[in-house]
Amino acid sequence: MIPDLPLLSFDSRDALMQGTSGMLADVIRDALTRKARVSVALSGGSTPEPAYRALAAQALDWSRVDLALVDDRWVAPGEAGSNETLLRTAFAAASGVTIHGLYQPGTAAAEGVGMAEPVYARLRPFDAVLLGMGGDAHTASWFPGSAGLAAALDPDGQATLAAIDATGCAGAQIWPHRATLTLPAIAEAGWTGLLIAGDDKRSVLESALADDPLAAPVRAALEAAGPAGVVLWAP
Repeated sequence: MIPDLPLLSFDSRDALMQGTSGMLADVIRDALTRKARVSVALSGGSTPEPAYRALAAQALDWSRVDLALVDDRWVAPGEAGSNETLLRTAFAAASGVTIHGLYQPGTAAAEGVGMAEPVYARLRPFDAVLLGMGGDAHTASWFPGSAGLAAALDPDGQATLAAIDATGCAGAQIWPHRATLTLPAIAEAGWTGLLIAGDDKRSVLESALADDPLAAPVRAALEAAGPAGVVLWAP
């Protein structure tokens, strides 16, 4: 592990989901006492969905909360693989919440991220970011070997979003074209959680933290998060 990186272990995946939703709720609740609006960036996938549903049930002033996507496949809402659809479904009970998608109809990802950039730039710095990790040590849509990865991981970059072409990257499956937050956008977040489950994912993470960030991009995210980062894990 990165020195001093907290690893919170939970006894079960149900406890992991409840713990994650509770931590996110605490971050949002605290930020609401200090700011007019709160912004949170969330990852897609099946793993965090129970945590999102539990979070949506929390008694928070959702009318003052902006939910953004850490990344998304370049598919329209309603199509298979859409993280925007997952969030809209999971947060159906969060009355008044604003969800900001990434997909722009009729555009390729490289053009569409430019259209979404002004909206996402206004949400910075995010109060919380929740990341996941694939078996290839990617997080967000930072796939090892993908086109656009170096730009997305540039610590001096000014953009909030980047387009990724992960053609040939097994972890991208049938959706190589992606939009994703950049490293600087994640680095400045007030709280960054990495949610993983299973002994296999923990082994991947431990190996990644000793690897080159371009080969194991999750390492770049956790190093950038620094003391604001925490790993949440259950067997």
